[in-house]
Amino acid sequence: MMDLVFDRLRSGAPVDMRSKEYQAAIAELQRADRVLFHLNHTEPRTKEWLDLRQELFQGTLPDGVNFLTPVQIDFPMQMRFEGSCFINHHFTAMSIGSITIGNGVQIGPNVTIATDNHDLKDRMVLSCKPVVIKDNVWIGACVTIMPGVTIGENAVIGGGAVVTKDVPANTIAAGVPAKVIREIGQ
Repeated sequence: MMDLVFDRLRSGAPVDMRSKEYQAAIAELQRADRVLFHLNHTEPRTKEWLDLRQELFQGTLPDGVNFLTPVQIDFPMQMRFEGSCFINHHFTAMSIGSITIGNGVQIGPNVTIATDNHDLKDRMVLSCKPVVIKDNVWIGACVTIMPGVTIGENAVIGGGAVVTKDVPANTIAAGVPAKVIREIGQ
């Protein structure tokens, strides 16, 4: 049942949070929340802290993924890491619709990535869109990335930006809403 609801959420199909199928998502949210509490209150780089990181991602977190606590990741099993990356403190991942983070990505402090949205008429109905961050992207401090966005390879997102649309590879985007301000020379 859990895989089915997450398949529907990743596909963008509407999911009613009052439905029986959504109970699996609630259970995963509660599991992650319990682990995150302990992770965020444990001395970093200790064996206990490293074990909690793996418990959060149920053993699927690659060794090259480094992050500073505290973090808030509501659905860690909806995240995929494609290599090494660095995530600074106060990272929030609303990952129910899936987040993919490429190799060599650097994420600044206080960054939020959201994949979920609510129906305007019935706010208990979720509509999700995945977020994809390609290789070697640099995301500045206090950036918000909205559902359905893909950020191309080697792109840079300026601090404080709100990214509502795809960002092409090898560009710098900044502002609210974020707009491409220039290309990055090769």
